[in-house]
This record gives sequence, C-alpha cells and structure tokens, in this order.
Amino acid sequence: MGRAEAICTGYLAGHNSVRNTIGIPLLQLPVNIAIGDIISYGNEMMCKEGGDRLRFTFAGSIFFERMKERNLYTNDPDLLYERIKKVGLLNIYDDKLV
Repeated sequence: MGRAEAICTGYLAGHNSVRNTIGIPLLQLPVNIAIGDIISYGNEMMCKEGGDRLRFTFAGSIFFERMKERNLYTNDPDLLYERIKKVGLLNIYDDKLV
C-alpha cells in the first residue's frame, strides 16, 4: 500500500475507533468511490491464494487498472467533490464525535 492509501485507511481506522468506542455504527465507504473500492477489493483479493503478495495502490499495480475500468480514476477536483457529495460523505470527518 502506498502513502495515499495508508493515509486514507488510517484516517478511517481512527475515525471508526472513536465510533466503536462511543457505540455508533462504523463508517463503511462505498465501492463507487476509489478508497471504498480499494478497501473492498483488497480485502477480497487478500483472501485468495497468493493475494498476500499483491500490491494495491492508486498509482499503479492491478488496482490502478481497476480504477480506470470502473471509471473511478480522475484528477478533476469538481468531479471528485460531486462524487463524494452524492454518496453523502462530504465533510464527514468534520463532525466532532466526542
């Protein structure tokens, strides 16, 4: 996993740690955004034989091709904004949980 993926999943893990501690449902990111798909796809592939030897990154490897195939890859900030807004996750980390 690369830096961007580690930052995204680490932030989600920390956020969900707080959610778990205060007894509210964990945040699950949908597969129609890149970070949700990389988590889901990575978990699925890691369970397969040889999956522990695969690399999942936004910048290359098998996941980069998957992002392009699933139309998840973009560097257009306006499109990303609308995508995140559409799934109801805009500013999700801004809410203070405790």
